[in-house]
Amino acid sequence: MLLSSCGPKVVYEENRVLNNSWSYDETVDFNFNIDDPNKEYDLLLTIVHSVDFSYQNFYTNIVTTYPTQEKFTSPLSIELANKMGSWLSACKGEECKLHLLLRDNVKFKDTGEYNISFIQNTRDKELKGIQSLSLSLIETED
Repeated sequence: MLLSSCGPKVVYEENRVLNNSWSYDETVDFNFNIDDPNKEYDLLLTIVHSVDFSYQNFYTNIVTTYPTQEKFTSPLSIELANKMGSWLSACKGEECKLHLLLRDNVKFKDTGEYNISFIQNTRDKELKGIQSLSLSLIETED
């Protein structure tokens, strides 16, 4: 009997280490290619932060650059804890990890290279406690 594992097809995944501090002038960039504009994808952001991160949330601007060089910017508040102060992330030891679905079932209208950049947009010039950001592009099932 042949057993096989079916699951989501991750077509792109990249991790950017921030060394526990994210400054204003440090843009976190992710580049990926789209070959078929008819496919749908889920866009997943994973944030790793220290267990002693000082805030309930933080703000970032997301800049998407299309193959046509057109840009679209949108602000995002990333909630790491609930109003009671409990982490929404899964914590193990001194590290917490949050998986955030940015977009589901998204289609990219053009083929070619896309760039998604995250720009730290808080009151702190150095946002301490953010260890890494990862972006995953997951092909959705038909």
